[in-house]
Amino acid sequence: MKSSTQFSDALHVMAHLVGQPGPRTSEQLATCLPTHPVVIRRLLAALHKGGLVHTVRGHGGGSQLARDPATITLHDVYVAIGSPALLHIGARDTGRGCPVQQVVNSALDDSYQQAQVLLEQRLHATTLATLGDAFARHLAHHATGAAHDL
Repeated sequence: MKSSTQFSDALHVMAHLVGQPGPRTSEQLATCLPTHPVVIRRLLAALHKGGLVHTVRGHGGGSQLARDPATITLHDVYVAIGSPALLHIGARDTGRGCPVQQVVNSALDDSYQQAQVLLEQRLHATTLATLGDAFARHLAHHATGAAHDL
């Protein structure tokens, strides 16, 4: 199963909107990921529907945050894009008749549910402002010529 980057991409887009004086176009945001502007427009549509961004179409249009970044949690973004699976290692759906497979799936399902709850708690506790602050610290650190951690 191919892993999805939808949530990471949505957070990336939202982080680029933090502190912007005006709207950003999907073309501008697509260069930051990098991806196709259509992918960005789909994400922005979901984020708009979720009340997280304002979007104006046409010349001079674009998207910007609908609320203060300190009031938008990562969980808000997660829900706005449809709550995609945060963790999936790959429980096999086939073999429903096999008792061993049923026990394996049951054990994995319980672990997935516990991990999902923990991840969502952490998403509730982090705001876009927190990401913006971390990015500012990162820029300041690297502006001093400090080496990158590998």
